[in-house]
Amino acid sequence: MLSRSVPFRRTNSGLLQAERVKLSYERTKAIVQAYRLTANDILHLSEKYWEFHTDPILVTDGGAGTLSTIHYNLCSGTLAMFTAGRTDIARVLSDLLEFNLCGQYCLTELGHGLDAINLETTVTKLEDGQLELHTPAERAAKFMPPTVPCGIPCVAIVFARLIVRGEDRGVKPFLVPLHDGEQMYEGITSKQLPMRGGTDPVCHALTYFDRVLLPPTALLGGESKATDPRAAFFGNISRVISGTLSMGAFAVSALRIGCCVAGRYSLRRTVTDASERIQRPIISFSTQYIPVLVGIAQATVMRVFADVSHSRFTDSRNSLTVKHFIAAVFKTTVFQHVHTTLPPLGDRCGAQGLFEVNQLSVLHANMRGAAIAEGDILGISIRFAVEVVLGRIVPPPPLNSDHILARRETGLIQELRETMLEASGHRSRKNEAILLPQCQGLMEAIGHRLAIDSATEKGIDARIVKCYLASVMSLDEAWYVEREGFSRSVLKAALLDAATSLYPDMDHLLSTLQADLYVTAPIVSDDRWRAYTEALPSFRGQQGKRSDHYTRSLDMHADQGCRAGQGGLKAML
Repeated sequence: MLSRSVPFRRTNSGLLQAERVKLSYERTKAIVQAYRLTANDILHLSEKYWEFHTDPILVTDGGAGTLSTIHYNLCSGTLAMFTAGRTDIARVLSDLLEFNLCGQYCLTELGHGLDAINLETTVTKLEDGQLELHTPAERAAKFMPPTVPCGIPCVAIVFARLIVRGEDRGVKPFLVPLHDGEQMYEGITSKQLPMRGGTDPVCHALTYFDRVLLPPTALLGGESKATDPRAAFFGNISRVISGTLSMGAFAVSALRIGCCVAGRYSLRRTVTDASERIQRPIISFSTQYIPVLVGIAQATVMRVFADVSHSRFTDSRNSLTVKHFIAAVFKTTVFQHVHTTLPPLGDRCGAQGLFEVNQLSVLHANMRGAAIAEGDILGISIRFAVEVVLGRIVPPPPLNSDHILARRETGLIQELRETMLEASGHRSRKNEAILLPQCQGLMEAIGHRLAIDSATEKGIDARIVKCYLASVMSLDEAWYVEREGFSRSVLKAALLDAATSLYPDMDHLLSTLQADLYVTAPIVSDDRWRAYTEALPSFRGQQGKRSDHYTRSLDMHADQGCRAGQGGLKAML
């Protein structure tokens, strides 16, 4: 954890956009140089690599977090796959690991998002052996990576279709220098996109290549056409799959910080109790402590689920497809909690929750982007839920097959299988319309069960597990009413009872999140709030500028208006 070694006080609000972007790059450099991950750490997702991605410092400034994970996981990680026998690649990787170079990753195109395998950017091998990189159409522009000059020389992994003597050899990765820190290289254009609303700024861009000449060594891997182009494509973009897992880790950190901000504020803020005429902390109301404690339970269980998912992902016995499924389930589940929990936490802070300086609104906005990055949640849910329903992928077995979440998981799979049997195959239009909207729900159900199993196996406080269970059951009350015979009142009472049992330990539970060091919101304490307001721009009245001048002016205008009104009324009569 880097909060004491990296200067991350949230002073961003008063800075201009360009200054904030520059600050994010400086913070990225500080993070990279503090962790000093090796190629082996990145390639094999070591414990140190996982510590890096689970460090809440990465969501304290979402811009720095985005840049850091692109630099380490996507760019450096891809290069690390191709260093064997390539001293030139090893030298570039060394510069990336020292942050002498900034690394980017250009896969997605404007017209090809989830279907990136159909991308249109080309690299044509010329007669002299050189390679010509070209963007053939507007829809082939590389979309999102922040490729504009940033003060640091930049290289990118660019995915393009290799053309050799007129033959399409498939999509392959290429190492391409983009700019020297100040100026784009010849033939390369980067158009900076506007900022995403409410987030930490990142200079997202559209990137175009106009017949850019590259040496033959720019190609990473061989030029021959793969016998299985689809498998080769997913192998080459496998760092996106590890990124799916990493984005889930970002979400856990956001939950931890969000709960800490809302919880500390709610303990501090008081209102007058009308019946007892005393000052009462707002955390004592069930409308306040239920969402906070639900968030704490979710963050606690998700931290354990994250570590278990990392262990399964790095298990060499698992295929790339199984690893992708593990990452997809984890990411889908944790982002469901982020999307349903962070907004109410912000709401429970009233108007204070709207301000960027108090972290909650910007955390939620940043997490919307993270949910799309490295595998859009809906897209990966559809891909893997269908595989589960067809029996091609089997989730890890439950600890207790009779647990209510295991029964729900099994029940949803069976329901969708029956739906599929009633139609002519899972690709029929009718079946597609019914099946696709339910895929994300199935992945979340699998994730809820795996999360409960992880928490139980790791010995998490039974009260927290009970609160987590009640919270996920409340997300789909209808199923439990229809299939398990619960009433809505019983489900609501279970959530209330679970949260109430945890309420006396609120302060301790907030401390166990280990997020206080990353909380910069001034609303969490009187001292911070006082220091914050003292630093705000102030507009004070001038000596001799008295309010009675304004009062006399109002009286004069009111008298004139009254007489004018009477005259107008007489004219009308």
